Amino acid sequence: MAYVKAQIPSEVYHLTKGKNLDSILSDGKIRRFNDTECWFCESLAKMRAYMEQTVLCEGKPYYAIGGQLCRYPKFIPEDYVILKLTPCRREGNWYRWNQEVPPGSPKELVQAAKEFSALKIGFRGDLAFKDAEVIDVPRFLCGEIVYRPEYAAFKNEEPSASEMKMKL
Repeated sequence: MAYVKAQIPSEVYHLTKGKNLDSILSDGKIRRFNDTECWFCESLAKMRAYMEQTVLCEGKPYYAIGGQLCRYPKFIPEDYVILKLTPCRREGNWYRWNQEVPPGSPKELVQAAKEFSALKIGFRGDLAFKDAEVIDVPRFLCGEIVYRPEYAAFKNEEPSASEMKMKL
């Protein structure tokens, strides 16, 4: 794996299970769990392409954390949401993971790896965010961008200096 520093994005998109939504919004951060990074896409077009090459490929093999060979399970769109997030602190902890290919690989494979690597961006650590919009995945897969109205006004504002003093 080859990690390279990436430019700091102003907004990112994150695919997650709907059952995680309330805890994510309550915490105000995306947690990395057992990985070094938490992963995002920089646009909905990249998210769509990423999904088409990963979670939408039932049975396709992939390597999980720790190098374990797994296969993508059946994807149930109704179980997922896409979060459009505005990161709070966008320090330089952003990285791109460049897919490595064996030396002498066909040009097509090298190009496919390059294109796949450009679809995702990782943040080292847990990503705190200040704004979140929740996108309906079934409608997204049908070509529509529909925000879930019950989460339309979610803001995770950082407290002002005067509010911080009041809390002390």
